Amino acid sequence: GTVQQSLTELSTQVCVACPGYFFVGNDNQIVKKPENPVLFVSAAGIDFNSGSSARAELSKYFFADLKKFKPGARDSFKARIKRTYHGIFTACQHFGVTHPTAIAMGLGMFLPEIEKDEVMTVYHEAIFEVLCEHDYGFDTFFLNPARAATMAKKVLEEKKPNLKCQVRLHSKDGKALASELASRGFRTSFLNPSDCIAVMQ
Repeated sequence: GTVQQSLTELSTQVCVACPGYFFVGNDNQIVKKPENPVLFVSAAGIDFNSGSSARAELSKYFFADLKKFKPGARDSFKARIKRTYHGIFTACQHFGVTHPTAIAMGLGMFLPEIEKDEVMTVYHEAIFEVLCEHDYGFDTFFLNPARAATMAKKVLEEKKPNLKCQVRLHSKDGKALASELASRGFRTSFLNPSDCIAVMQ
């Protein structure tokens, strides 16, 4: 239950969202205010690398000596990621976002030394499964998977998920893409991956 979860685990199920505008563009020049605001979304990935909380997260999912997932841990890990993205997408739906954007979350400095490629795969399986299971009213979801691009493409090609919206993988700067979409009149969002402390403050 909820009372048995640590603050770190609870933080990955929190999504902070607020509509607003980029004041400057990528060239640090003041930009024209678009017709529609951008929904700024902040959520935390699972941190496997920072201090005691990271050690607790590692022990929850992995055998340290065998360097692999514990039995059933891959599924529970994915379920947790799915809850995070369901929160993100529900916030977007609430604010009428039709063209959300996202950059890789939890796949940079938070990655564990154990099962890196598998963890990146699980994140993308979770994202696409949530987009199959729920219709959030999206037209197109723009995702920059960064270093996990190979895994994201593989999941889409092998799983062939029955998505409720279009998915476009890209390598553009997240701010630049969100700004471009907003300037073209689309209702969009900008995901700012965070850590558990920042989200809970």
